[in-house]
Amino acid sequence: MFPILLRENSARINSQREKTIWHAIIALGSLHEHFVEKEQDLTGIEFLRREQDAFTLHEYSTAIRALLKPSGKTDDKITAGSFGNVTVDVCLISCILFTCFEILSGHYTSAVNHVRSGIKILRDVYYDTSCGIFRHPHLLPSTVSNLEIASICKIFVYLHTQTSTLTRTEVDVPAHGPLGAPETAPFPSDFPELFTSIAEAATSLATLKRSYIIHYRNIMQAVSIGKAPEMSEYLFEQIGSSVPRWCAAFARFEESRRHVPDREQNGLKIVKIHQLHMLMYYEYARASERAIHRNERSLFSWDDYNEQFAEIVSLAASVVRNGYGADASLGGDQIQPFFCLDDGILAPLYEVATLCRDPTIRRRAVSILRSAPRQEGLFNSHLLAMVAEKAIAIEEAAAAAAAASSGSSALNYNSITTDTNQKAGNMIIMESSQIPDSVRLVYAFPKFDLAQRKISLTIGPSTKREIDIPWPELDFLVDAGR
Repeated sequence: MFPILLRENSARINSQREKTIWHAIIALGSLHEHFVEKEQDLTGIEFLRREQDAFTLHEYSTAIRALLKPSGKTDDKITAGSFGNVTVDVCLISCILFTCFEILSGHYTSAVNHVRSGIKILRDVYYDTSCGIFRHPHLLPSTVSNLEIASICKIFVYLHTQTSTLTRTEVDVPAHGPLGAPETAPFPSDFPELFTSIAEAATSLATLKRSYIIHYRNIMQAVSIGKAPEMSEYLFEQIGSSVPRWCAAFARFEESRRHVPDREQNGLKIVKIHQLHMLMYYEYARASERAIHRNERSLFSWDDYNEQFAEIVSLAASVVRNGYGADASLGGDQIQPFFCLDDGILAPLYEVATLCRDPTIRRRAVSILRSAPRQEGLFNSHLLAMVAEKAIAIEEAAAAAAAASSGSSALNYNSITTDTNQKAGNMIIMESSQIPDSVRLVYAFPKFDLAQRKISLTIGPSTKREIDIPWPELDFLVDAGR
């Protein structure tokens, strides 16, 4: 999406005229060259530590000064009111470029702050129907089309969702959509009989998933307090009718694109991965809603979806292999680092590693995360692999303790290491059923405390219990940076 955004705006925004964009692109290009060509030998934590040369830093600093200069600011702190004679679109595109630069630099605090600034700006942007342009109280009107502003919004929605996942703070909860619109949009249902491109299929799926997440949140809140069960039924009926229509349109598109180059096949496979991911979560949400409504325990089990988990892993391995000439799950040639601002393979692979308890499937997912150096927005393949490995070790050690005591056993989670062998004590995990429900983690994620500049592994042994395990060796990711 990011290269497309730049191409779409190149006709209207002259990067040589807009100094902040011109210098930001040069800085980002220099940093990306280092990321792609000079970091192929880096593994482990080294892939999370990145340095810039003097030229790159000079161009980046020049870009920030060019954006802040009209307001008379002398520091580099960017806020929604920092800009002077800058248009809405130039300001937002600069914010995206700065976010990308900080992500590739490994400076997550600065990256998140740029995302927050962009979201704050977007929430103050409004559409002027009298002249058909977007305006902001402290910025000049936009100079690009509604479609281009929509593309910018989609990038911020993606980055904002990732930010919320990593920080888990109230300030980052997506309470409102882009341009200040409340998140109450109806489910998209007007899908074509046949998609005309991968981009169209991917965009419509992303819209469907976003609507589903928004409504699922509302459904769970309503059902949990005993209100409007008929509303939840109605909304799930909408989901149940929209999803099959999208799947049918995509199936016809897949059939029409059977013989295409590997690069296009990769796009199809990524959309397929997210289709499988969405369908599993729909079944999970439906089972949860029914259980809450009936005051019963949900009978849903992720073990029933091992076949789908395996398919996601296989598709992801194929994407890596086709894109870089090597199978990340089996070793082989070095894989070139990859950066994008789109939904790719990282989030679904991480879900497989942490929700699938089949030892072979989940470890193959971790292997791909470890071996395919990718940065998809704020998500880093190596960081997710480290978290998944710890989650697996915790669960398998807990399973061994439970087996030894013939039941659930308390566990000192801080003592768990990142050992990824298939042994948990004297117990060898051979199948999903050996991980009892009583010791399965509901969730596990890296939690970024930007105020304290700390990172922890946050795990949920149950929906009512959460534990933060300090992770001091990764605290450098939330240093102030600049």
